[in-house]
Amino acid sequence: MGTESFQQVASGLFAPLQVTGSGPRQFEASVQYEAVGPVVVARIRAGAAIVVRDRRSITSGDVQWMHFTVHHRGLLTAAQDDRATVVNPGELFACDNTRPYRLVGADTSDMTVLCVPRASLGRHADAIGRRTALTLPAAGGVGGLLGHALSAADDDLPRHSAARMHLADALTALVLAAFADTTPERAPVPTDLADRIRAYALAHLGDGRLGAEHVARRHHISVRHLHALFKGSGPTFAAWVRHERLLRIRRDLLDPASSPLSTAVIAARWGVHDPKHLGRALKREFGETVSDLRRRQHDSGGRP
Repeated sequence: MGTESFQQVASGLFAPLQVTGSGPRQFEASVQYEAVGPVVVARIRAGAAIVVRDRRSITSGDVQWMHFTVHHRGLLTAAQDDRATVVNPGELFACDNTRPYRLVGADTSDMTVLCVPRASLGRHADAIGRRTALTLPAAGGVGGLLGHALSAADDDLPRHSAARMHLADALTALVLAAFADTTPERAPVPTDLADRIRAYALAHLGDGRLGAEHVARRHHISVRHLHALFKGSGPTFAAWVRHERLLRIRRDLLDPASSPLSTAVIAARWGVHDPKHLGRALKREFGETVSDLRRRQHDSGGRP
């Protein structure tokens, strides 16, 4: 497809954009994408081009996405706010479509883009927004896991709706682990132990015993050491676990397949056995109560 067709497809997928071919050769591009639960995975191969989302393009009716891109091939420059960086193959970066950004491809580029609704990131969306247009290596640690998952996600997506929802959940969790708990200053610092603890916690969210003492004991460290690993990286360990649980409860409340289940059953599935204050917690985290989510699930067929 040419620049006009690419602009039309990309604008429909991400949000209104302007695309200008930047090379002497005729522009060509291909876009393959698929919705996976509430997220969208897109594989984009395009010639040299400049992609701009400016203030005039942003409206209140746009879907509010955070874009997480693993760059496979080509030389790319990403800019948002007062940040700009050259993105090399094998690196990850984020963009927030609620603010202007600019991508400049100096030659043919190949990338996989994960679009996550801002609402799915909860209060971490703003923290991630402060480190857009900054790169993370897609090798080693959580960045490597996310890069590998995105690189492979468009090859063999599950067909079953429940499996797709779990895949979306896993991709969102990897995004949060890779970006939300990383500041630009800390990006190069190895955090293998913290990453292992996050992975363990994500795999055991349904366990009511999951807490600082239990996790510290399983990883042969003190509770003080556990808290130190999370200090300065955003939320405390307990707050991070609470958010991850609420994120999954919210997802299940929006899933039509969960409509026969009571809120208490859904909450217990994710380790919350006293749902008395669940509505208030969801309202504080995502701006919606249990009733709001159930109503939206019924009205929209579970779409986020």
